[in-house]
Amino acid sequence: MNQLTELNLLPIAEAQFPSDWQSGELLDFLELQRGVDLPVQNRRDGNVPIFGSNGLLGFHDASVSEGPGVITGRSGTIGKVFYLEGKYWPLNTSLYVKDFKGNLPKFIYYKLDAIGLERFSTGTGVPTLNRNVAHKERVAFPPISEQQKIVAILTAVDGKLDVIARQIAATQYLRQGLMQALFSRGVGTQDGSGQWVPHAEFKDGELGEIPASWAAAKLNSHVNKVGSGVTPKGGSDSYLSYGIPLIRSQNVLVGRLSLDDVVFISPEQHKKMRNSALSPNDVLLNITGASIGRCAVLPADFDTGNVNQHVCIIRTEASLNPHFLCQYLNSEMGQKQVGRFQAGGNREGLNYQQIRSFDVPLPPVPEQHEIAKVLGCLDEKVEVLTSKQSHYQTLKRGLMQKLLTGEWRVSLDASATET
Repeated sequence: MNQLTELNLLPIAEAQFPSDWQSGELLDFLELQRGVDLPVQNRRDGNVPIFGSNGLLGFHDASVSEGPGVITGRSGTIGKVFYLEGKYWPLNTSLYVKDFKGNLPKFIYYKLDAIGLERFSTGTGVPTLNRNVAHKERVAFPPISEQQKIVAILTAVDGKLDVIARQIAATQYLRQGLMQALFSRGVGTQDGSGQWVPHAEFKDGELGEIPASWAAAKLNSHVNKVGSGVTPKGGSDSYLSYGIPLIRSQNVLVGRLSLDDVVFISPEQHKKMRNSALSPNDVLLNITGASIGRCAVLPADFDTGNVNQHVCIIRTEASLNPHFLCQYLNSEMGQKQVGRFQAGGNREGLNYQQIRSFDVPLPPVPEQHEIAKVLGCLDEKVEVLTSKQSHYQTLKRGLMQKLLTGEWRVSLDASATET
């Protein structure tokens, strides 16, 4: 991020805060005030946002404050801080900054976010933010000129994060629409030059309307393995810091594996669990708990490993592309296959017989590959954007830690360039 590295951030000598910063209690720099109750039946159509502890809850035609506003949760959800420019109505489940005492509102927004207001909660049932305790927190504030520079830097990073978030949302929206179309209309057939020609004929069946050249099959007819593993004897005490990876449900995300917190077992344990040994391109499906239905495919270069009892291995035959199957199972249509065995929302788990009975569309293999390829490209784009988002989130946290404490100083003759 070259623009931000050009902001002339200056380190200071080891000290609690810079000598030209003012220190005192939080109340010396701002005053928090409890919001005002507004029952639903008293709310009228308008464009004034209503904020509660979780954020925006609706709109009204009158305001408590003209803005800019800094709001946080008072009861229930505590710790989130919200900023807005215009007038607003804070509910009594929130606290708002009644008096900024000459400080920049947006600097106070970042400062409160960095302080971590959840530390000042009281009560064991429904946590409540005690503003009187928060007001006594010792803090230090820079001069207004430095507040402006710090706000410019952090706002630039927020702007970048907003752009990335919109790109992720747009890509996911496109992907969702394509999934609906691809699993019902397909991509077509290839002509002599290799171009895809859309399907012209369709038929109705168990899966709704699909191309006439497709089959609607039971999963059982196109797999040669459906099974899962076990937790090794000794439970977590059997886990090692290196060895053979044991894939658990938390490692199987929607369309991808996360191996950051993978655990390992010994080669001897791996041999005992040979029925749950993994092979490249295995489809992994979570079959219990809150993550039931999440599906991913093992990479083609995967070496060896096992799954525990919460993850099912689906090993497909040549007639069913594993990436196509995974995309289908993660789609709305595929999740309906999972949901029909989870009546009442009890999410008790899937058994092998139920999984084998899944209805799946079966295009010709080349078309399966093309559908998986199209959706896979969008998955890769989301993954790149998500990684980029994580980078900027980490950057922002680091900048907040350094800039809001005075550990890094901003040269006042430097201008914050846009990212």
